[in-house]
Amino acid sequence: MDRRHPRFPNKLAVLGAMLVVVGGVLLLRTTGRLPSLVSLWPLVPLVIGLVLLYYRLFHSGPDYYVFLGTSMLLTGLLLLLTGTVLQVALARVWPVFMTVIGVALLLYGFRKHGAARVTFTIPAAAMVLLSVLFLPFSLDLVSTDFAEFVKIWWPMLLVGMGVALIAAHQARRRGR
Repeated sequence: MDRRHPRFPNKLAVLGAMLVVVGGVLLLRTTGRLPSLVSLWPLVPLVIGLVLLYYRLFHSGPDYYVFLGTSMLLTGLLLLLTGTVLQVALARVWPVFMTVIGVALLLYGFRKHGAARVTFTIPAAAMVLLSVLFLPFSLDLVSTDFAEFVKIWWPMLLVGMGVALIAAHQARRRGR
């Protein structure tokens, strides 16, 4: 047996991830948060996400597996939590899905270099910021209507774009 190329590398990481998933599901069942096994359907995207991340991290899979795997893992986790532990309607937490995709895009963008990094990280940061903006309205934490809020605060978009342009100018000057 060749010791340089084991048959099943990283078996501890895989076994650990499986134990976390199985233990979490059993904990949901024993605490009464899992009413039926049908509630476990979000485990499908969660497991697919884990498999994609495993292939990217341990088997040199394509870079886009980071984005797909993270997106599916976080989405499956969010759907599992909203259906079992949190007992919150998806209509109220929809901005969190924007956060999930933004975070996955950020992680994917950080793996890139140069202009490609900016191409992914700027939209990802915008998605996360927008989700942070929408979430208080979706959860009814803010008493004012979203349209009224936008009517008053829309000039902040101009301020934010101006700050971004100044930061880009400073970054370009430092690069020279």
